[in-house]
Amino acid sequence: MKVFQSEAGATLSYEDHGAGLPLLALHGAYSTHHELLSALDSTLAGHGGLRRMYPDLPGMGASPRHDSIQSSNDVLDLLEEFIDDQNGQSPLLLIGHSFGAHLARGLALRRSNQVIGLTLICPMLPAAMEPEPHTIVQSSVDPTGLLDADEIDEYLGYFVVHTEKTVERFRRAVAPSLGHFDSECVERIMNGWRLDPEPDQMRFNAPTLIVTGRQDSATGYKAQAGLVDLYPRGTYVVLADSGHALPHERPDVLGALIADWLTASRTTRG
Repeated sequence: MKVFQSEAGATLSYEDHGAGLPLLALHGAYSTHHELLSALDSTLAGHGGLRRMYPDLPGMGASPRHDSIQSSNDVLDLLEEFIDDQNGQSPLLLIGHSFGAHLARGLALRRSNQVIGLTLICPMLPAAMEPEPHTIVQSSVDPTGLLDADEIDEYLGYFVVHTEKTVERFRRAVAPSLGHFDSECVERIMNGWRLDPEPDQMRFNAPTLIVTGRQDSATGYKAQAGLVDLYPRGTYVVLADSGHALPHERPDVLGALIADWLTASRTTRG
């Protein structure tokens, strides 16, 4: 992994793949960059001409806590420094999952003249979430016989589609991130979730994809439908038979939606 250091001394560890139009992918809370990289990178790489950057957010993975990072807004400041260092003012694509989507919304507004496309996967809306009951919609396998004892509860609490494929995706994409976070740091950042500018008060005009899971027991799907009023070029999709682990439960559908979004974003760039 590579390491970026801010002027204040905070460090951001990240992986960097490919070359071309920069794309910044932001993972959710209590996770690491590895989850989104494992879920999305093969799809993104298949479209060519993309430089995919996957940072560990502060207090997670290989990015340690720092006194300059006390809130979500501070995380945005750090990410802006990272963008300036890596990309300057060149066009940029943003993808975020859950809390990462919350941050991506704020970055898109701060960088509205630079961000040419925004994808929000199961976005966290701190002031308006309506989580759904955690309901298992498909169960064709007993995960207890396929996972380590310390992984079973994590899988059962995250996935609503229980198949051999989702167990394998959990082991490959999610399990390596388990426990790799500073809980005090992450809770502080999450509690200080307000952003400047406030995403719910401003419109963003570039192509925007909003994908939610109908059985999402973490962030829900109903409140996110109202985001289309803030994104005039927004596409809102709710996928049945998927929850907060949507990138792992419905990868083919998500991949097709991202392909359409990439086409729209690159057209806008031209």
